[in-house]
Amino acid sequence: MENAAHDSKKWRTIFLLYMIFSSLVLIGLVISVYQLSNQKIIRAEGIVIHDSDNTDRILIGAPIPFSYDRVRTDTSKVRKYWGVKYGEEYMKAYNNYHHGTNGIIVLNKEGFDKVVLGENLTDPNTGKRIAEITGMVWNDDLGYERGGAGLNKLFENQKYRTGFGLDDEGGEGLHSVILEDGSKFIRIAYNEGYLLIGRANANNPFFQNKEEFVGIMVRDTKDSLIYKTNFLSPQ
Repeated sequence: MENAAHDSKKWRTIFLLYMIFSSLVLIGLVISVYQLSNQKIIRAEGIVIHDSDNTDRILIGAPIPFSYDRVRTDTSKVRKYWGVKYGEEYMKAYNNYHHGTNGIIVLNKEGFDKVVLGENLTDPNTGKRIAEITGMVWNDDLGYERGGAGLNKLFENQKYRTGFGLDDEGGEGLHSVILEDGSKFIRIAYNEGYLLIGRANANNPFFQNKEEFVGIMVRDTKDSLIYKTNFLSPQ
């Protein structure tokens, strides 16, 4: 009987300790949930959001985190999708391309960059940029750039250009630009050349004008002048 009473007391003590421990854990969880519900700032080095198939689709960070699903940083996929088309010289040059971003990159299901938003945007998959871009670019389903908007800080002289551009399969299609010297114009490309509309300071590299220009100019693919009207010149 004494042993039975002793065992009963021992189990009551163990049960009491278990209840106390469980209560403390429960209280801790409640406090944690309450604190999280009142948390207004999330701090993290990077965030990866995946879809229902566990495929990475959104990369957020400064810089954006690495993803095994992203084509841009997978050499075998780069060779498969772009290297076969452009050759070995392309692959060598690709090693020096900039693939990061301080911001957000949205991937499609196949892992191609679709939208890039932030600071120091990635190079396009076809070459290096001449400037560090803060803004946004968007790509087609195979990762080729089709447009963008932003502030461009030129590597050559650290001066700024701003622009908005729309591209087609052939490259630059329509661009609205403000240059570092204050020139403002729209450039529209077509198969035989391009059309320039706007105002340019003298010796503008795009208009190739010797004096201030306000008007319309058309040049062919070899930059030879086809037509021009400068509204500042005497008619």
